[in-house]
Amino acid sequence: MQRDAHSEPASAPAAHSRARAGGAAAARRPLALWLAAVLVLTGCGELEALLTDPWGAPPATDTGVHSAEDLAGEERPAGVPADAAPALLDRVVDGDTIRVLAGEGSGISGDGSVRVRLLNIDAPELARDGRAAECLAETATARVEELLADSEVVWLAADAVDRDRFDRPLRGLWTAEGVFVNELLAAEGLATSVLFNDNDRFLAAVEEAEAAAARAGRGVHGDACP
Repeated sequence: MQRDAHSEPASAPAAHSRARAGGAAAARRPLALWLAAVLVLTGCGELEALLTDPWGAPPATDTGVHSAEDLAGEERPAGVPADAAPALLDRVVDGDTIRVLAGEGSGISGDGSVRVRLLNIDAPELARDGRAAECLAETATARVEELLADSEVVWLAADAVDRDRFDRPLRGLWTAEGVFVNELLAAEGLATSVLFNDNDRFLAAVEEAEAAAARAGRGVHGDACP
């Protein structure tokens, strides 16, 4: 029988099915190659997270320090005194106060988060109880936050008198890299020297740094603070 000029050959449906299957397979190949590359580069665990939230940040590296009790094996940075104890940083309160998690191995007794006052320095006060913030108070607080940004663990050293009249532990503070924060804040003009309960262990270093800042007109010694 003669076919219509516009009729498809009898084999056309099968040919179209094969074409569609070939096109789908070709479309899947780049996706499969992409998944294989991601699997090699990130590992199975991170691939699962990526597929769940492809725009999310990569998982943070686990440092292994989850509580104050995990501090026993912390390696002491160069420049940190031999009697300084590691502590798990909770947060920065202001330019001369932080919070750490108390616990065995931290050198801080108590429960939960404990306020620690930095020895031999006095930073400008933040706004509080209806009083305006002192000059450069926010700057001093932000500087401590910056210094401790990469320090999940900090190092604290005491003096003769352990606590002040508010029951806050009095400490010298070092970052995870061994930077002495008390002295650095004085050197940058973001804190002045002060004596607490005859605790003068760090006073000479702080006073020397403060004098250098005053000569250079840095921080509270400069034009920014009348």
